[in-house]
Amino acid sequence: MPPEPLLEATGIVKAFGSFRAVDGAGLTVREGEIVGLIGPNGAGKSTFFNCLAGDTQPTAGLIRFAGQEVTRAPADAHARAGMARSFQVPVTFEDMTVLENVMVGAFLRHPHRRDARERAREMLEVTGLARQAEARAGGLGTPGRKRLEIARALATEPRLLLLDEALAGLNPTEVRDAIGFVRGLHARGITLIVVEHIMEVILSLAERAVVFNQGKVIAEGVPRAVVDDPAVVEAYIGRSLAGRRLRRRRNPP
Repeated sequence: MPPEPLLEATGIVKAFGSFRAVDGAGLTVREGEIVGLIGPNGAGKSTFFNCLAGDTQPTAGLIRFAGQEVTRAPADAHARAGMARSFQVPVTFEDMTVLENVMVGAFLRHPHRRDARERAREMLEVTGLARQAEARAGGLGTPGRKRLEIARALATEPRLLLLDEALAGLNPTEVRDAIGFVRGLHARGITLIVVEHIMEVILSLAERAVVFNQGKVIAEGVPRAVVDDPAVVEAYIGRSLAGRRLRRRRNPP
């Protein structure tokens, strides 16, 4: 009998008035996976992600994490259960040091300052920020801010880390470095859900891709197979272009 999923979301709906940003979507994640959530802008993936993380309460549906229901639990309860997240736009305590920023996360498990400081220093080593520990966080560039936010999330000792477009705004070299960095996190035994709109990132990183469009899951599977799904092609490039692409494949010049 297979083990119980680490995370299971079923029938998730998030409505804003009559508009359903998420419309009956679901997701199952097993311990040790890297799962990518993708879709065109406005597809509902970020709203769904926020429901999973506890920052948004779904209108309907059920979310279970590590065997307990967390559907309408606040974000701090999700963190205590073992779930952490990053934000697309990094949230940084500008006037605090890099080390102090990470200590904020460490205090969740380590209420004593000395223990929190030790845990924070460990996470700075993991994320490559150890040399900047005493620097003012507001002085970091985009790659550094993104790593700082991940370091703070890791300091909470999560079983599941949710990354919200952690590679957005990076140049190609920084993206390659970030992909290697995320793989390193996975090698430490952390399960990952990665939201991205860049298909190439998911192809390089995820073991399984879940594609959203108009609030629904329209495809799921191995990333290389998913990108050729006609529904996915249509969602990304439009029906007329998708039809043209399919005809070219059937009738090569």
